[in-house]
Amino acid sequence: MEDMRTRRYQIIISGRLGAVCCEAFPDFHIAPHGTDTALTGDLTRSGLHDALTRIRDLALDLVGITCLAPELARVPGASGPRGAFTEPGPGKP
Repeated sequence: MEDMRTRRYQIIISGRLGAVCCEAFPDFHIAPHGTDTALTGDLTRSGLHDALTRIRDLALDLVGITCLAPELARVPGASGPRGAFTEPGPGKP
């Protein structure tokens, strides 16, 4: 069974991304990270694999991946196309 939980990831790419590469990652917040570029987004395991495939296909150099929020929980009643996510409070799974 596939893990459908959403987690927040930061993916660091070597150097700066041009406009074409930025368009390949519309679901990410893209920001400078020193001399590199940080892609930050909420992804399922499948979404993470898709992002890594795009990085490979664009011949970008992957510097690192960090899971910033290991467990994101959907907020009940949240609106929007993807809903809203928040980190669980202390003691909550």
